[in-house]
Amino acid sequence: MTASFLHPVCVGGQACGPGADLARELACFRPGGFAPPEQIVPEARALLARLEHALNPMPEAALRTRLRDLAEIVNAGVANPLPGAALDVRCAALWVACAPLPALVWEGAVERDALRLFRFFPSVAELVVFLQGRSAPARCLATRLELLLADVDRRASARQRHAQREAAWHTTRPGIFAQNENRK
Repeated sequence: MTASFLHPVCVGGQACGPGADLARELACFRPGGFAPPEQIVPEARALLARLEHALNPMPEAALRTRLRDLAEIVNAGVANPLPGAALDVRCAALWVACAPLPALVWEGAVERDALRLFRFFPSVAELVVFLQGRSAPARCLATRLELLLADVDRRASARQRHAQREAAWHTTRPGIFAQNENRK
């Protein structure tokens, strides 16, 4: 069984996922363990930026349109369809509940997946759980990338601090090196 963060996620209509080297590093990465290889850092930063953009909420107008389309399609495919006014109220409640969800949840065949899942018209909570589940792999991948890059940045900062301390030490004690050079 492979981890969900290793599967590509759909972002902007295209599959977005780690390359082979980055996937291997993410699968075995433990913060504070072995340092990640430097060659995967640019790919990790680019992938994280792309995922962070996709995990932002959708604009209000586009969200209202997508929610209305989803509600109408699900309403047409369930055993207990809602009448017009009830559907309008449900759409308003959906908009309130789904506003903070990432735009990524709307990628792919959302309506088809919802039709396969729901036999009866779902509550707002059920639809929110369904939509949140669609973003879980991307959130997991983004979190692992954040951990990896935080570890890389922490190590780089530690190297820089060490180099500064060493340079400061050498500038305050110039005679030590001069004495050692004279002995040769």
